[in-house]
Amino acid sequence: MIGVRAFVWLIILRAFALVALAASAALYVDYASPVPTFCSSSSGCAQVRYSGYGFVWSWLPVPLVGLLGLGSLLIVALLPKGRLREWLLVPGSLLGALAGIGFILLQVKIGSYCWLCNVVDSSAIGAAVCAVMHRRAERAGGGSVASREPLEVWSWAVLGALAVMAPLVWPRVAPESPVPAPIRELYVPGKINVVEFSDFECPFCRVLHRRMKKLLAEYPGQVHVVRLHVPLASHAYARTAARTAVCAEQQGNREPMADALFEADDLSAAADRELAEAAGLDMQLYDRCIVDPATDARIDRQVQLFANAGLQGLPTCFIGGRSIVGLQPDSVFRQALARAASHEDEGGIPGWLYLCLVGAAAGAALLLGKQRTRRAKGEPVPAA
Repeated sequence: MIGVRAFVWLIILRAFALVALAASAALYVDYASPVPTFCSSSSGCAQVRYSGYGFVWSWLPVPLVGLLGLGSLLIVALLPKGRLREWLLVPGSLLGALAGIGFILLQVKIGSYCWLCNVVDSSAIGAAVCAVMHRRAERAGGGSVASREPLEVWSWAVLGALAVMAPLVWPRVAPESPVPAPIRELYVPGKINVVEFSDFECPFCRVLHRRMKKLLAEYPGQVHVVRLHVPLASHAYARTAARTAVCAEQQGNREPMADALFEADDLSAAADRELAEAAGLDMQLYDRCIVDPATDARIDRQVQLFANAGLQGLPTCFIGGRSIVGLQPDSVFRQALARAASHEDEGGIPGWLYLCLVGAAAGAALLLGKQRTRRAKGEPVPAA
């Protein structure tokens, strides 16, 4: 029984390592990409990432360190029974557990909690407990653990590779997030559709506006742009500027006025009126529009659309079948525009199918590894 217990602790340790590897790979995907895949941009994962503790020396992502460390731990756990494994397994796993405890305490200090981080950290702690118990069981009763191995080493290695590669590959094959129906209704067939939620006083929205003008100029006559207003309560003149934009749009002066508002240093009501006059608007119509309750009602509907879609953070853009939150690099917007222009934004593998494929690969590794182990022991192998 002692030998069996030693074997069980080792198997559980390897399972913990596989779970931690998968979670670390998912974290690395979100750290390496400007648009998160597994956690939203407003989640605890993102807050931990940008807390200052998400990188070592400001350039090395902590998840990458975790991948290297946990991969090394799995390799050690797959070594044949002997002094090398005995020397490395417990110290290595205890080092990982200390790192896990440290990162859990850091989350407490930050006040934000990343579920993927907690999976990695708790798995590292669990692996350390298994390593200690495995050594105690081996020393207490001896016994050949190798004789009870359920899988060959290559099978464990395949499972480890799947744990890492499945999260890394998923962003490349995943379908784009579906566009909410009320936003999709604003699209024009045959065009590159861009729906932008913004606030004229938001500094990130201002920067994005200048950058998007250059990017959209690469598709003359092909783009349909809808600008929706989400004036934040924290911005004193955001709603005033939004009213000016709505009233200018009613007079067919949407884009020139939007350019002026995004560039203006002063967005007070008086300054906005000067911009409208300089743009050549009919000022009598403008003045009536500014005080018309229908203008505020239109802005309120756009704010409600933003909230109903579950969106968070400005600016938020929908380009074709893709949503982009925040001031992302130009490459992100350029890629989305190219996909929308070529009508490639509806492709991808459904999540359930991808999980089935990964599960089938893991099942094949388990089945084939187990059959070959039985052959090596001279045990009968069931027919396929």
